[in-house]
Amino acid sequence: MRSEFRGVDLVFLFSIIALVVFGLLMVYSTSFIFAAERTGDGYTFIRKQLAFAVAGFAGLWAASRLDYRHLERLGYWIFGGSLLLLALVLVPGLGGKAGGAQRWLELGALRFQPGEIAKFALVVFVARQLARKRERLTSFTAGVLANFVVPLPALALLLAQPDFGTVTIIAAVIFCMMFAAGVPLRYLAATLGALGAAAVVLVLGSPYRKARLMTFLDPWQDPSGSGFQILQSLTGLHNGGVSGVGLGNGRGKLFYLPEAHNDFIFAIIGEELGFIGAAAVAALFCFVVYRGLMIGWRRFSSEGDLFALLLATGLTLVIGLQAFVNMAVVMGLLPTKGLTLP
Repeated sequence: MRSEFRGVDLVFLFSIIALVVFGLLMVYSTSFIFAAERTGDGYTFIRKQLAFAVAGFAGLWAASRLDYRHLERLGYWIFGGSLLLLALVLVPGLGGKAGGAQRWLELGALRFQPGEIAKFALVVFVARQLARKRERLTSFTAGVLANFVVPLPALALLLAQPDFGTVTIIAAVIFCMMFAAGVPLRYLAATLGALGAAAVVLVLGSPYRKARLMTFLDPWQDPSGSGFQILQSLTGLHNGGVSGVGLGNGRGKLFYLPEAHNDFIFAIIGEELGFIGAAAVAALFCFVVYRGLMIGWRRFSSEGDLFALLLATGLTLVIGLQAFVNMAVVMGLLPTKGLTLP
């Protein structure tokens, strides 16, 4: 089979479909009993997941009919719209809370996280900035400052929710886009140092973030409290062994592991499908990242379109880096951040 058909990268498309279908299967497996106990309907969460999957593919089809260059022209408008939505989240009566954070915008029956839209908007905006200033990227102002100073209000609104995890992902993606655009290494090193210092200040300056860091360093300090979730996650991965206990047979989802159908679904994948299943999921994410980056690189190589390269890089890494962080958290390699597995 040809890998492309009428401009569509079929291998990339089928990889995305595989992740979505597998995600639906695992959401059903992990959430049925929990949903039945909480809502009286075991299909509550899988029904929502399926609705969003259908909406997502409808959005994919619609976006594929448009010329991506329109995004470059609308960069400021897209960024401004996302900024407005982030501000509305903090308005009483419009913003909804979950897990102690006010990250949801509730407009009638519609409930969503503007932070997800902000990821897309900031990728488009930064790609536009870097592409239009490609001849001036050797200056610190065009190469670094413009890509962080203008998005700063959006990052501040995300921190106010608070959503430190999304801010971390966005900052990391912007940094990678700067690298792909050819910003001088000395500027990248300075940026990395500044981002690291800011992260230390934000973590140590916040009691709940500092507590999460302490739990990460020693979850056995409070095994029945703050360390309970990560210890249950590691227990599930251990019980899965090489081949797992079988799809649907995991015990972690039976009210042992908090957020088993959500932030920690990768632990149930490891328990039910073992190292083989978990490694396959990680490998598929890696392949999606590779293929997405290559799509941008091919357009840049053939047409010199820097915006296409940066747009593909940013959008791909938004998924890839979040997946990496989520899996690392589940395996106890990073502190808990509240980021879901895409």
